Amino acid sequence: MRPILCTLGSVPIPSFFFMIAVATLATTFYAYWLGKKNGLRGDYILDMGMIGMVAAVLGGRIFHILVEYPAYYWEDPMRVFYFWRGGFVSYGGFIGIAVSFLVYFRWRRIDAWKYFDILCASGPIVKLCIRIGCLLTGCCYGRPTDVPWAITFTERSSTAFYYYPHVPLHPTQIYSMIHAILLFVIVNFTYRRRNFDGQTSCVLGILWTLPRTVIETYRADADRGVYFGGLISTGQITGCVITFLFIILYFVLKKRAHRYVSTRPFRERSLH
Repeated sequence: MRPILCTLGSVPIPSFFFMIAVATLATTFYAYWLGKKNGLRGDYILDMGMIGMVAAVLGGRIFHILVEYPAYYWEDPMRVFYFWRGGFVSYGGFIGIAVSFLVYFRWRRIDAWKYFDILCASGPIVKLCIRIGCLLTGCCYGRPTDVPWAITFTERSSTAFYYYPHVPLHPTQIYSMIHAILLFVIVNFTYRRRNFDGQTSCVLGILWTLPRTVIETYRADADRGVYFGGLISTGQITGCVITFLFIILYFVLKKRAHRYVSTRPFRERSLH
């Protein structure tokens, strides 16, 4: 593939970071358009775009370094800065974004769920762009296979070539791209027909993690953290926990919204 997209003079431009920039711009513009359409403040959404980009990169990188394969970085700490070789975890980015946005919403004193829902309606765009970056970089690669749609990495600087040179592999990056497209359609359908604030966020959380857990079974990059002879990975463990939490949150928010609607007429009558 193409880990280094191009060079500006003597400065290499990693494909992965280029796709992060594309993801940030595309997601922010879509969220801005959708938010304005639904009466939300555009300046807040633009703030979220900038904060989200930094939080996602830092969270994804830190999660990978500390949780998935710390020994690799202890051997040579300079590897922390080899971004073009991959080493980002979407769950780490997901957690980083959530934490940074909660801090931002508290500071602004705004309704968190309304803005979280906008973020989640545009979130699959990030997943699509990042997985294109993974494909170009050769990270997050699949297991050896003989399926007709297998892909073979021939670029020597790619991570996949380092471990499986000229070996047909499951195109797990493309599986994730398909997942992102389907996720975008379903989540935006949910947002347009939402019954309570936070519903879109919960649907994204559940549908992001469950298919990811299945795709994990076709991946071969052991540095993401695998246990029990490769039977389960860090991503699958994290995904199961996140799925469970979002299912609980869905029913909590739904119940709270139903309680509010049920008591609102009484409150309105009391005001009169």
